[in-house]
Amino acid sequence: MSAISIRDLSFNYSMAQVFNGLNLEIKKDSFTTILGSAGTGKSTLFKILHDDFKYGGKILMLNKSINYSISKNYVNYISSDIFDFNKRVVIDEFINILKLKGKTDDKVKIEIDRVSRKLDIKDLLNLKIKDLSYENKLLVMFAIALLGKPKIIIIDNVFNHLGFKKKIVLQEILKLNRKKTTIVNITNNSEESLYGDDVIILNDDKHYNILDIDEDFFTTRNLEAPFMISLSSKLKVYNLIDKNCLNMEKLVDDLWQ
Repeated sequence: MSAISIRDLSFNYSMAQVFNGLNLEIKKDSFTTILGSAGTGKSTLFKILHDDFKYGGKILMLNKSINYSISKNYVNYISSDIFDFNKRVVIDEFINILKLKGKTDDKVKIEIDRVSRKLDIKDLLNLKIKDLSYENKLLVMFAIALLGKPKIIIIDNVFNHLGFKKKIVLQEILKLNRKKTTIVNITNNSEESLYGDDVIILNDDKHYNILDIDEDFFTTRNLEAPFMISLSSKLKVYNLIDKNCLNMEKLVDDLWQ
């Protein structure tokens, strides 16, 4: 079963057409990166999936409508544009998420302590979300995702705004993915395609595995190739390796053997 199925999607702003018959399938339990250069409709796609816009075509999440998936808390959205809970206090938002999942008071306390320590945001718990910095608002959104453990998390181009905590957040998101949460990361940063296995180029309508594509794949699509893909492509030319390597330490070990 697909986590997200998009069929014949069409959408336009006034006279400007953004999508005309877009078809995408996001595999269930995958970490899928959706890449696109400027102007290809990445943020528009996110907003459509967030049910902000009317569109033509059909979109299903876990074989249900978008509205159904949102109402059941099956899907979580993380974006710089979604701070619709600004007036709330951070800990109240966390408690609300866990109460909706039927957690007891003891479990609520334990979970909030665990996640706030992981993301180093304990000092934010009693602050209003509207008073937080941009980066801290994003950290709160990721914390909500970690607490809620939804079936799908859709992220819109935010990892670059997390500063030195980016690695910590990514590790926790990858843990959720290993526990069968589908991650969809919509971004213009090709380096982020290394976070998972599946890559989709917007308006290409095809899936690619990151281990099977080379530097030319990115450059012919007006995207900068990730460093490790570029390096692997060059090393393959000299027969020093026979397949892409995405981990620098492993690559060094392989070359020294």
